[in-house]
Amino acid sequence: MKLDIKLDHFYKSVIDDATAKSAAILADYKKQLYALYDKRREELLANQALTLKTEASNVAREKNKQLSSESLMIRRRISEKKDALKNTLFEDVSEKLRQFMTTPAYEELLVSQITAALAFANGDPITIYLNPSDANKQHALEQRTETPLTISTIDFIGGTRAVIHERHILIDNSFITKLTEEKEQFQF
Repeated sequence: MKLDIKLDHFYKSVIDDATAKSAAILADYKKQLYALYDKRREELLANQALTLKTEASNVAREKNKQLSSESLMIRRRISEKKDALKNTLFEDVSEKLRQFMTTPAYEELLVSQITAALAFANGDPITIYLNPSDANKQHALEQRTETPLTISTIDFIGGTRAVIHERHILIDNSFITKLTEEKEQFQF
């Protein structure tokens, strides 16, 4: 019976030792699996964060691109609308000038421009040009200003142009020049 006890004790001891070793191997294996799981989880989270950051950057870049494109189109439309309004405005101004040219005030303007040009010439020979549309006013203006006037071959809408040849000076009081200058300087 002693042998049975010894065998039982040996059996129990071997089983306990095997169970302990098995538990230690299993615990070590679990520890390695959890470490591998944590490492893989951290890699996936890092990749996910990088992907999220990259996609957010791409979305922001695409948004900025669309915003820039839309902004450019809006500026282009505004510019086109400004040009159209500017052209309409200057067409209206041109029409008002044509109407003004039929009034006695226009003839007074011509007289004042001619008088100013003569004063500027200070006795130097001067050629004063009238617009071809003002040919019917030539005689009356020559009598009022006591100076000969020349009808221009170039249509400059209205007003006068004068040339002092000795000093190479052009005095341009033509409506076309004034309109062009105003149109170039005009801003909304």
